[in-house]
Amino acid sequence: MDFAIPQFEYPLALLLISPLILAGIYAIRRGVSKWIVFSRIIILSLLIIALASPYSLGISTVRDDAPRITVISDKTLSMDLFNMDLGKKLFDAIQPKTPTKFDEFAGVKSPIGDEVIGASENNNLVLVTDGNNNYGKDLFNAISFVSRAGTRVFAVKLKPLHNDASVEIDSAKNIIIGNENVFNVVVRQAGTDISYRLDVVIDGTSVMSNSFTQKEREKVIPVSYTFTTLGSHKMTATITPSTEDRFNQNNVFYKSVFVVPKPKVLAVTGDTASALYTVTKSLYDVTTMTSLPSDLSSYKAIIIDNKGAGELPADTLRNYVGNGGGLVVVGGDSSYDKGTYNNSPVEAILPIISRAGEFTGGKNIVILIDSSGSTRIGSPNSYNSLINLMATNIVNKIGSDTSVGVVAFSGITEQTAILRMSSETNKAELKNFINMIAPGQGENPTDLDSGLRASEKLLNSISGTKQIIIISDGGVKYESLIQTKNTVIEMKSEGINFNFVQIILTQAARMSDPNYDILAKAAGVDVDIRYPDELGISVITEPSATPTPPTPTATPEITYQYPLIAIDSNHFITKYVNITASVTGYNDVTPKLGSDSLVATTRGKPILTTWGFGLGRVVSFTTDNGANENNCYSGSPVTCWASEVYSGRNSQLISSMINWAIGDPRPTGGVVIQADDIWAGTAGRVIVTSDTLPQVQLDKAPLDLSRTGPTTYETSINLETGDFHDISGYGIAVNYPLEYREIGFNDKLVQAIESNGGSVYPEDTAQGLLFMDIKEKAVRTVNEPKSEKEPFLLAALVLFLAEVIIRRLKDYRKDRPVIEENPPRTAQVAE
Repeated sequence: MDFAIPQFEYPLALLLISPLILAGIYAIRRGVSKWIVFSRIIILSLLIIALASPYSLGISTVRDDAPRITVISDKTLSMDLFNMDLGKKLFDAIQPKTPTKFDEFAGVKSPIGDEVIGASENNNLVLVTDGNNNYGKDLFNAISFVSRAGTRVFAVKLKPLHNDASVEIDSAKNIIIGNENVFNVVVRQAGTDISYRLDVVIDGTSVMSNSFTQKEREKVIPVSYTFTTLGSHKMTATITPSTEDRFNQNNVFYKSVFVVPKPKVLAVTGDTASALYTVTKSLYDVTTMTSLPSDLSSYKAIIIDNKGAGELPADTLRNYVGNGGGLVVVGGDSSYDKGTYNNSPVEAILPIISRAGEFTGGKNIVILIDSSGSTRIGSPNSYNSLINLMATNIVNKIGSDTSVGVVAFSGITEQTAILRMSSETNKAELKNFINMIAPGQGENPTDLDSGLRASEKLLNSISGTKQIIIISDGGVKYESLIQTKNTVIEMKSEGINFNFVQIILTQAARMSDPNYDILAKAAGVDVDIRYPDELGISVITEPSATPTPPTPTATPEITYQYPLIAIDSNHFITKYVNITASVTGYNDVTPKLGSDSLVATTRGKPILTTWGFGLGRVVSFTTDNGANENNCYSGSPVTCWASEVYSGRNSQLISSMINWAIGDPRPTGGVVIQADDIWAGTAGRVIVTSDTLPQVQLDKAPLDLSRTGPTTYETSINLETGDFHDISGYGIAVNYPLEYREIGFNDKLVQAIESNGGSVYPEDTAQGLLFMDIKEKAVRTVNEPKSEKEPFLLAALVLFLAEVIIRRLKDYRKDRPVIEENPPRTAQVAE
């Protein structure tokens, strides 16, 4: 039990100490012995402190043998796919054993998050639900919130008794005339096997009628279409299942889109032959300039292509974006880190910092260095020298709030302690140790497993986040692979993160060692391959006795492929975009705090980063414009990093990022209506922008608008019937209730509960295991007051007894008779 600083139940009693001190001073002046006065003041002060009732709050761990439980049963309409009586049966099984409450909710909305927070006064919640929250507070945030407050959340993983399918069309509301648009038809099912026919109709014309057999829970079917007329258009997607389908309400989906003219976009570029310009010119009304004009108000977005910071007027850009404009900044050999953006006024607008991020890793890092015999290979730069150089560079770049240790492994292991990097002395000690690491003589085998265990022991001696950076030539023998792989998996499960770095001497060999790659995959990462020129050194060449004659033909240039991956696949830009491209170069930048990193290389280098600036949107695309494929050749004067991104389906990423920056593509001025399609029974917002009071009608009935800004007006609508409706020429669609959209058990619920310390049980074993597990985990901490009078009373008693003993000893010495050592002799009288 840990205790805090004592507090007092009656703190005003302490005021009695002041007159006590004054009385002591008065007694001393009256001739009373000082030491007696001091003693009595101390003794009486201790008694006054005890009278004030000091106490401390201690944190105690209490095991609850009868934990309080609330069973929350979801009986909304979508739960008809499951056993609706399971919640009550679970309550009846638990209630005789411990205090238990039963809550249930029903209807066409699922406010599961609200129910969790409302029932959190009990220590344990059991959810019997499909986990598809569609109203009120977010369920997963609610679970995290109540878990931090000490409530444990459990759930039953339900098995559907029936299957059902729902259909939805996912696309932008306002789209551009003449452009090919991809409308994603999303079909979801509760089970794992359903067959159906999908019919898609646009403005009364069928554009798809195909049959599908679906095994996955969710299937996305893209439908391409190009609109050639402006205004509102109607889309309908209908599924006709040939197997069990519990609900028919969610088999039809309506989508209303509004087609607008091509928005005006300004491209600031000196390369009108690039792939970027070709894609942009085909989609938008593009004006091309080589520099920024002072007036940007007529453009919906500005695309800046490979321009240095000195060429860009920061104030003009700041005002434009801050007032709602879109900005896309494309990289290249004159941009970002190569264009003096770092710490410039232009960089303040962007979501990135134009320099590479430091390799800071976790708060506690062990650098595991390969010193086996194979690292002697290489001349004039051996593996050993390159490995040591990289380790030294990591030590130099790691932040001061991190602790680092170094372990060298071969047939034996050597190691340092974990040292704080805030001390330059510690850094110097680590670098000296690294410089002394050598492979030695003989075979000196690679014993990575022993190195991992030594690193684990170092990390176990401290608390905090833990990371191991392994730097090796990648040579791992098959005989030790299984044991080392098991060690990696075990350490990963203990919360230790890994980086596997492989040094390669020649750039022609770009593949990682297969066994080394297996270990990296076991840790959930990829091998980071590094070449000598990526370690901050130049490769030393052997001196030649005679000049080397010129080579008759040029040596083929080696290019590197950096595959791209979507980091966030739920963002408007990356949703449903299948990125298969690689780049051969990029600008080295670091995302700012608050930005959204959407696309990166597999090594984690940012490629597409966004954020909002004022009322506008900013995109940093930190690779080049793709140049022109005819200009991409060895020795080309232009960079050709990203040509793959601008070709085929990958080019959808380019149009998506520009569309996101544009926002609403409709021209400003006049009356502009914005209203999304809605779900039956769920209110929707209508936003109208107009310089004068607008007259807006819903299906020819006037709408009451409330003014929310100088030129903006709002109202809400709530429609119950599914179909198309008209708001003064701007179409909207109303679909089935939101309750029927997400169907089946939501597997994300399992992750949300387990990550917050709870458990999820299979339906058939829940009754047997649930209560025992809750009881086992029913441990809580409480703050308990504990009286602290005893030490003060004991101190007063000890001082009083000491005073009495001292006074007695003095009195005893004072009253004892004095015995003379040589008494005088008395003369004897003779008789």
